[in-house]
Amino acid sequence: MAEWATLKLDQGLRSRISIESAFVPMVLGGLLARGSVLGLHPFGVAFGAALILRGEKGFAFGLLGVLVGLISLNDVAFTLQGVAVLATLMVIMPPIRKKKNQGIYLVTLTCLITTLVAYLAICLANPNLYALLTMGLQGVLSGGCAIIFWFALCHQEAIWRAEFQREQGIAWLFILIGVISGLQGVQVMEINFAVVLLSFFTLFVSERYGAGTAAGVGALLGFMPQLAIDTQNLVDAGIYGLAGFCTGAFRRFGKLGIGTAFIAVMLMLTIFLRQEAIYSQLISSTVGLFLFLLWPGATPEKSFLKPKVIPEVETTVSKVKALSEIFDQIALSYQASETEALEMRPEVPELMNVLVERVCHSCPTMDVCWNREFYKTYHIFFELFGLVEKETDLSLQSLPIEWKRHCGRLKEMLLGVQFIIEQEKNQETWRRRLLLNQEALSRQFLNVSQVIGNLAKELHTQHNWEVVKPSNLARRRRFFLDVGISMFTKTGNGMSGDNYASIAFSTKEHAFVLSDGMGVGENAAKMSATALTLLEQLLTTGFKPEGAIQALNSILVLRSPEESFVTIDMAILDLESVDLKLIKVGASPSYLIGPDGVKTIESSSLPAGILNQIDTPVIEMEMQSGEALILLTDGIQDVSKEGTDWIKDFLEKTPPMDKSQKIADLIGEEARRLSGGTLDDDGIVMVIRKNYWSE
Repeated sequence: MAEWATLKLDQGLRSRISIESAFVPMVLGGLLARGSVLGLHPFGVAFGAALILRGEKGFAFGLLGVLVGLISLNDVAFTLQGVAVLATLMVIMPPIRKKKNQGIYLVTLTCLITTLVAYLAICLANPNLYALLTMGLQGVLSGGCAIIFWFALCHQEAIWRAEFQREQGIAWLFILIGVISGLQGVQVMEINFAVVLLSFFTLFVSERYGAGTAAGVGALLGFMPQLAIDTQNLVDAGIYGLAGFCTGAFRRFGKLGIGTAFIAVMLMLTIFLRQEAIYSQLISSTVGLFLFLLWPGATPEKSFLKPKVIPEVETTVSKVKALSEIFDQIALSYQASETEALEMRPEVPELMNVLVERVCHSCPTMDVCWNREFYKTYHIFFELFGLVEKETDLSLQSLPIEWKRHCGRLKEMLLGVQFIIEQEKNQETWRRRLLLNQEALSRQFLNVSQVIGNLAKELHTQHNWEVVKPSNLARRRRFFLDVGISMFTKTGNGMSGDNYASIAFSTKEHAFVLSDGMGVGENAAKMSATALTLLEQLLTTGFKPEGAIQALNSILVLRSPEESFVTIDMAILDLESVDLKLIKVGASPSYLIGPDGVKTIESSSLPAGILNQIDTPVIEMEMQSGEALILLTDGIQDVSKEGTDWIKDFLEKTPPMDKSQKIADLIGEEARRLSGGTLDDDGIVMVIRKNYWSE
């Protein structure tokens, strides 16, 4: 099999400190700490609390930026209060990470600790009613901003990809307001950085979202950073709100049209409303316009219905939909046949009628037995069926004397009942097997119907609706994968029955699969390779992982009456988040190496191919950057004769390594050493390490 060199990357080529993880939090922290609202400075502590709760790599740089911003305010007492609050949160916050209601804890703790520290500071100075009210307002604002900043940081990936929801955009708009507030008074010569940022984002929103949104954002950014009810603040809100509305109206003319409209509006409004600052205002607005022109532009958004449907395409879509409905109806018919088969099972009276017609029909006492003494005869034969069903080798001597006196052909009746019961048991066995096969086919037809239905929807959408999304800055995936493989074959064999596969079945999900075929050698290799091929085809077609494994199990059960099974160990990694899913079907335990040590992951489930219906438990976990996941087959696990979990002990003793291939090679070498040179089974170990690109 091919080496995994294409998935590995030399860590020496990557910078240890990235813009995303270090520089951006530091700049945001410094500017937010300077921001004010109603004369208070709640943004710095709130941003620091959000960073502490997130606990991601680089949050220390953000706290450093907050500290620098607090120092720049030239208020020693307030700086010490902020440091005390953040230090207290550093101690309290880590235990509540990943808890269900961590956002509520964040708001409550930030508000209480900020208020408590401010209260202690006031008590040391000169307490009064106004100071106490200000203290309470500072705590409430800090707690409220903390939850907003935390929500924004949790969804920053969506912002970078320009695929954010309305709530996520509003949260980042609050961060922008705090940044602009922090830039108030920051000026180099005639360039006011707050005006530069205001102008840039007004133009940016005008191009992306049009006049209405730009007017609202412009007014909000003009008013909120100072949040003071004075004439100048209201004038700024009016200027940028009107500028956003006018420039958004010219978005169809491209950047030059938007820029021309913006400069014209700003020049007109500044001359009439802010003559004292006209030179600085125009210079700063021009710098913001220049940055906007340099920023990558957006392709004009088009969303329209085609005026006329192409008959050929529409016909194809209709046929695909009809095919989906056909498979759906086939699945429903199989389900209905299962119910009918259960209802068609013969009852004891029906079986008794068959027996009477064959044995009692020629008996001279039939009229006496079935007319005069009907209830007694019926009761005897009914109990006879029950006895034979419980004990198939029942003899005539063990039957009650009364039955022998009542029926002169009891021996023939006993043989007939035994024959009927035996025949019915055989039919029941085949009937049950048929029902199981029908159930499996029904599930697969439903899966196929779902896949074909999705295909019809995609064809219909792509044909009738065109959406040209705005272009964004190209961005790499958040994580890259470093994969190592080590494998060996059973002593004396030339082919391994264990196989592995790497399947990229969606835009952001990647599956790694190990499969161990029954036995060793060529047959096991064919079986495991076939299982992996089928899984890859099912996943890339549109089956969900659980449905794909169920479909594979049904195929293995139906393909041959002989025993044939495989184990499946599947790890599904999300390349844009820390989500990890494990599906283990008869597989050996897996191991996750992280900062807290080695964690064992195991699940009890039968291999695929034994039963018609198998359990496919999905283990959902989180795999942080730098952690390593180890998948292996039972050939690795069983080399130790002592019966202990030697792999976990070995990993705990092994020093941390930054290369997956090194870990895989060490495990393989240790397995060979423990086997004493005689390997009883094939074995394969796969090590998957997920890292940030910035590491």
